[in-house]
Amino acid sequence: MRCSVSEERFDEARQQAAGQHYYSGISYTKYLRECMDSVLAQDYARLEIILVDDGSPDACPDMCDAYEKQDTRIRVIHQKNSGLGMARNAGMRIAEGEYLFFLDSDDKLDGQGAIRKMVKCAVKKEADIVVGSYRRFQGHNLSTVNITHLRDRIDTQTVDFRFEGFYRYGHLAYNWGKLYRSDFIKKHKLYCKSYPFTQDKAHNMECCAYAPVYAFLDESVCLYRINEQSVTFRYKKDMIPVWIAIAENFNRFCSMEGIAQDYGDLSAFHIFFGSFYLLKQELGKNGLRKAVRQLHVYAQNPFVQTCMRQLAAGRYVQEIHTWSWKFVIRCAAILFCMHGYLPYTLGTACLLRLHVDAWITRLRYRKKGDEMP
Repeated sequence: MRCSVSEERFDEARQQAAGQHYYSGISYTKYLRECMDSVLAQDYARLEIILVDDGSPDACPDMCDAYEKQDTRIRVIHQKNSGLGMARNAGMRIAEGEYLFFLDSDDKLDGQGAIRKMVKCAVKKEADIVVGSYRRFQGHNLSTVNITHLRDRIDTQTVDFRFEGFYRYGHLAYNWGKLYRSDFIKKHKLYCKSYPFTQDKAHNMECCAYAPVYAFLDESVCLYRINEQSVTFRYKKDMIPVWIAIAENFNRFCSMEGIAQDYGDLSAFHIFFGSFYLLKQELGKNGLRKAVRQLHVYAQNPFVQTCMRQLAAGRYVQEIHTWSWKFVIRCAAILFCMHGYLPYTLGTACLLRLHVDAWITRLRYRKKGDEMP
């Protein structure tokens, strides 16, 4: 099990030569303590704990060393800041356990039996990847359980399954809250890429391409902290090159593996939703005019054009089961291909003004009346 102690990021795809680092300016000592309390409270007997200090500038490195001295199950890796993906790789390479579980330093395990329940599920289902449910928290506010909506699905090698898992609900897109079988990861050399954001989805897209056996746990195993100062919530000035690089690199990976025709939907939908996330951040920070300009920049990329043309023609979209998503994606892709950047942006602005994205998020939870602000 690996616990990251830094929220710093490094964009290997675009900025490795420049050596640009991303510092959040946050001290994670309090978060790390809460995280480790939840880990050390686990009732799973055969627990291996690997703490990776990814060049943290605060007191976290000393805290990690102190934990290592107190508990023989703990090992610490200190390394120069290389980003979340490289920190996870460092932990994976020295891990000796049969399973891997990733936990970021600002999150916590949900209950003493979280790891035990996931291992039990993995053994019972002979799974390569176990997807656990989770709850969000901020201060004293705690959400209801975000259940794994895919738990009854057996068609795990279909476009609709991947769309539901990576885009509609997102359960397959993140590393935290999942249990990975070590042999599966190491056999296929499924190590993380060093993007400054969205590296979780990039990693899990490659995992998905090797047709893993998925299992789903309805119980919450992770408490995800809503940290508005983290990379997830910050404005991303390199949004366009990084987002496109993730799709292009995945497409190149699939071509090398001879499966480009089988998993092209993941790249295409990634590009489609990238247009929405781009507009969302630009509208929130810079307004309508800058948002339209940025969408135009995004649209100039040949790979973006190819993906949007495919969706406009109905490719992959017709394999989605939900008619509303079929309609929205195809119509939006057609408008995009017609260079209707202003109405495309205005439509997105209306959806944001109506809080449609927040409404979709609430639908992911077991009950209505989510307590989150």
